[in-house]
Amino acid sequence: MLKPIDRRQLIARLALLGLSSTGLSTLAACQGPPTGAAASRRKHHAVRYKNGAVAADHPLASEVGVDVLRAGGNAIDAAIAVNATLGVVRPYSCGLGGGGFLVAHDERTGRSWAMNARETAPKGVWESYFTDLRSSGGPEGASRYGGHAVAVPGTPNGLFLAHRTHGTMSMSRLLAPAAEIARDGFEADASHVGAVNSLAGVRARLPWTKTISQWTWKQWCLEGTVEVGSKLSNQALADTLDALGRHGIDAWRSGTIPTGLARVARASGGKLNVASLAEYRADEIKPLTLENRFFGATIVTMPPPSSGGIAIAQILATYERLLEAAGRPSLDSAMGRHLLIEAMKPAFALRARYLADPAFAPVPVDELLEEALIEKMVSEIETDRARTAQEIDDGLQLPDDEGTSHLCVIDGQRHAVAWTSTINGTFGSFVGDPESGILLNNEMDDFTTIQGEANLYGLRQSDWNLPVPGKRPLSSMSPTILLDEDGSIEAIAGASGGPRIISATLQVLLGMSYGDLDAATAIDRSRVHHQWRPDSIRYEEDHSQAGSDWRTSLENMGHTFDDAPRGVAVVQAIRVHPDGFDPASDPRKLGVAAGY
Repeated sequence: MLKPIDRRQLIARLALLGLSSTGLSTLAACQGPPTGAAASRRKHHAVRYKNGAVAADHPLASEVGVDVLRAGGNAIDAAIAVNATLGVVRPYSCGLGGGGFLVAHDERTGRSWAMNARETAPKGVWESYFTDLRSSGGPEGASRYGGHAVAVPGTPNGLFLAHRTHGTMSMSRLLAPAAEIARDGFEADASHVGAVNSLAGVRARLPWTKTISQWTWKQWCLEGTVEVGSKLSNQALADTLDALGRHGIDAWRSGTIPTGLARVARASGGKLNVASLAEYRADEIKPLTLENRFFGATIVTMPPPSSGGIAIAQILATYERLLEAAGRPSLDSAMGRHLLIEAMKPAFALRARYLADPAFAPVPVDELLEEALIEKMVSEIETDRARTAQEIDDGLQLPDDEGTSHLCVIDGQRHAVAWTSTINGTFGSFVGDPESGILLNNEMDDFTTIQGEANLYGLRQSDWNLPVPGKRPLSSMSPTILLDEDGSIEAIAGASGGPRIISATLQVLLGMSYGDLDAATAIDRSRVHHQWRPDSIRYEEDHSQAGSDWRTSLENMGHTFDDAPRGVAVVQAIRVHPDGFDPASDPRKLGVAAGY
């Protein structure tokens, strides 16, 4: 049985860091993680805050964000501090060695903006890089583990781009809490222990990874001895954060940091080099904004190379029509779930065929969002029968043509931020640099590495997504902000969990919008996922009043299910009301939201 979170220890830890304890009342609903996938979705009460709110997947990170807001920082300032802190306390999910996407909206001005800090393929790779590596006797799993898997990180550039254009506090102030936690240490929780067990499993299955993961195994896993409550610290990472705070992004682009990262990646066969690190730039871009996409709501989300925004928009637009035609059934009913799953299937199939980095491929964004395509998708869905993956594939055409973290922040001026960050798989590539304390991503696996084969998350992707230097791999990250008919912020959400990010994010948005649920209840609901191929439903145990009746009904329609229930991503969300903010972090990863 998992040990409970010790609230007194957490308050004492925060006091040592000089952080405010306001908002820790949310921990009263977190008496300890229960056992089992379904039990971990504990019921907890919504807490509404008037001045600002943060939802991150670690309580220390949420409190760091609130501390910045209380000190006068805006939502971007808080998000920067939270992102940096998550890279310390969730090192197996995100960090300076990864990348991500940000979407923001300012309710006062009505302006939305987005940031693309996705990793890129380094110089020296080519389209058939992993195919050629396999044929020449390269290691098994080279696109997932070791230097070959490492793409050029984007998070540091993203932090500084967000700050340069929208921040108000100094970067040294915003990075200081993360540096202090890295230096003084924090306690491992059950989520961290689970990540260690995952790494141990890979090391046992692929003995060659023991060498390339040696630093990570010692630094973040205590050589397999980590338990709930074990103290973890990283002095080298603290020094790196201090250096970035003092010297800015230049400390990342030249000097010992990039030299060390390139050295450790190339030592295990990779192509990461100092030139690629120096030349990388994050981009501020126009978000994908779709008006009246779901019962009058406007969706502000991420465009390609994220696939999540388009997929969510397609599914919601399709689902709205299906719900109306079916008499607006409950989301948790058999019909509600059947229609949602059938709407997911073609969206994921279209994702596989058409989506990639638009800087390198002709991504037909407008065609994918046309009303004609949505109507076609609706017309092909039957209310009493599940379609097979092959049926969807045969009729698919356009008309005429594990390691991720998400945070949500809103400040008192109603400036909202949704920021998803990743190193891709659990502990990324396993390659870390002892001198900088940074763990590197394995984002190269998000490219089409071997034509016709699935990636780490079971996704098959088109040749448009083959690796090319400077190209960003296709992503499922889906930071999303929902605006109501008057243009006011209604909800903020995003998730971690590979392609399940898409289905989990939209189901939480559905719960808050269509179901009129508070953020915590929307997150607690059991979720389903279907990504077209494999042709089966991933699902979570459901101990609600409906029980398992919905599953029996779906099986009678021809749906097939995974052998056993498993988690469907980890979501952070904030529901916005006229009189305050209702944040929630997913208990599936032991997250705790905060506010004041």
